[in-house]
Amino acid sequence: MSSKRKQRIFKLLSEKEERSLSEGNVLRGLKMPERKRKNLRATLEQMVLEGTLKKTSKGRYRLRSHGKKTAEKKDRRPDSSGYPLNGNRKKIGSNGLSNGKSLRVLADLRETPGGLVAYPRKAEIPEYGIEDREGKRNFSDGELVVIEIGLGKSLAKVTERLGPSGEIETEKKGIISEYRLPKGFSRDVTKEVGNLSAEFSNGDISARVNLEKETVFTIDGDDARDFDDAVGIKRIRRGKGYRLWVSIADVSHYVACGSACDEEAARRTTSTYLSDRVIPMLPQKLSNDLCSLRPGRKRLTKTVEMDFDSSGRLKDSRIYNSVIKSCARLTYSEAAAVLGGNGSVPSRRKNIVSSLLAMKELYDKLREFRIGKGGLDFDFPEAVLLRDSTGEVTDVDRFRRNVAHEIIEEFMIMANSVVAEFVFKNGFESIYRIHEPPDPDSIEQLRESLLKMGIKVNLGARVKQPEIQAVMKAASGRKDRVQINFMILRALKKAVYSTNHIPHFGLAIDDYTHFTSPIRRYSDLVVHRIIDDILGAKPPSYDSARLKRIAERCSILERTAEDAERQFMNLETANFMKTRVGEVFHGKILSIHSFGVFVEIEEHFVEGLIPEHSYKGRGRKRKWFELGEELRVKLVSADTERRRLTFDLAH
Repeated sequence: MSSKRKQRIFKLLSEKEERSLSEGNVLRGLKMPERKRKNLRATLEQMVLEGTLKKTSKGRYRLRSHGKKTAEKKDRRPDSSGYPLNGNRKKIGSNGLSNGKSLRVLADLRETPGGLVAYPRKAEIPEYGIEDREGKRNFSDGELVVIEIGLGKSLAKVTERLGPSGEIETEKKGIISEYRLPKGFSRDVTKEVGNLSAEFSNGDISARVNLEKETVFTIDGDDARDFDDAVGIKRIRRGKGYRLWVSIADVSHYVACGSACDEEAARRTTSTYLSDRVIPMLPQKLSNDLCSLRPGRKRLTKTVEMDFDSSGRLKDSRIYNSVIKSCARLTYSEAAAVLGGNGSVPSRRKNIVSSLLAMKELYDKLREFRIGKGGLDFDFPEAVLLRDSTGEVTDVDRFRRNVAHEIIEEFMIMANSVVAEFVFKNGFESIYRIHEPPDPDSIEQLRESLLKMGIKVNLGARVKQPEIQAVMKAASGRKDRVQINFMILRALKKAVYSTNHIPHFGLAIDDYTHFTSPIRRYSDLVVHRIIDDILGAKPPSYDSARLKRIAERCSILERTAEDAERQFMNLETANFMKTRVGEVFHGKILSIHSFGVFVEIEEHFVEGLIPEHSYKGRGRKRKWFELGEELRVKLVSADTERRRLTFDLAH
């Protein structure tokens, strides 16, 4: 269903708020041809089902909010704001998942004089009675369920029973069901993967470049189990240049196009990293074993080999199938400690130290070169949950990136860029990772917002990266620096997958794709297969239409995974803070809205809302706030069902 069409309908009805419109009125108002009437009708009926529109007894349509004043009032309600926690400032999208004929949502069951009623968690959807034809289900008051609401139906059908509302495990099940995250692999996939062997034939090895004698190793997080990239480096050009290897697990060798495993990976498109579990794109035997670049194990890979001069400029590159044997598994903290002179590696691996030092040299030059071209470097803090030995959350802290994170990130960016250029120059259609320039309206709104804060900047309608860098530099010494950077980020478009070969605005790179994580991203696996076609001089495995469908699905499900991950974090945070209700904290203002003020507290890396009524009601006359302003705030509630924190100004 077209989201653009929904937006146009909403805008049309907003402008005609004094009356409702018939289907024909909407058709003519949108200047749609008569042959599109059936499509329009389906969109209108879905918007009714979602609660956006109301259909009158005469078959006409109007906004359910019935006018702008009501809509504005609703926007100020904390209940409907869907606000997130933990450093994420954007609104969460619709939780309703529709197939065009029915809507599937989370709901709480409540006992009423007329019987049990389902109250959807999505505020825009009205309550429904429960369909219980067999009369044997014995539903309970306070139960969290998934309901399916059929088009034109007065009763909802319960499709899943999750447990008592508010309990942490029930709420986690709710998020998994709400976002329709996979709950296991089919028998066909399990059987297919079970038959895969870790043994290689002579043909598997002989046709590949052997890098087993090179010093290559992995650098990952402490808890990582799937190591899909390894790096190596040596000095060339009489010690003044560098040869960098980025070797990526060759998942395409194991997952055949069209196989059961491939079809399941195409359905999932991504691994989802929830706060206490991973829902993988590929079965564990592949992700944690056969394709994982474990130290001391021979592994099949695809390698991007790059030669750089002394200034860090790329002079030559090659892409080939390879076989490696990682000589070490380092964590980011271990690698950073070595580079800082505070760590060591076993004596037999002293060559790793020299490799790390060379990597740091090259990284400094690559980053300087990319930022000099206009690359935008947003370094926003992320929340991380600290747990005790039993798995209980003991704190919410800032995730601290170090130089090792940045080195690997820069090398992966470089490899992705080289691969994108390679595929494009060979004339093959592919999936690219694109980031379009921001819309002029968004930039104008940003300019006006900055001007109100006393920051006068020159941002043209067709803004260039150096102009945005200038704004970030101007804000660097301010107490509201992080908030201003978030304002800039919101003004930019989102990066997406596309078959269009256009530059990546944020990275300031002309050719860019995703190639370096085929264990957890389907787009990368597709790019690997396209490389196989080029290297093997074979016809393309994918046509334009199929690539476009894959790119669109990867983009959509990437957002779904991000939202689910965010909601898991919000839930765990709210649950952790429940025992701290009534305590007073040091807060800092993150953003200011008509319905209230978001604050981040110093003692724990969490955020919540101070509702408007709490500082404008009861005789209080607080009239304004400033971004970055420090406050004393009291935690009023920690709501696990709505996954949010509410604060009040402390006296």
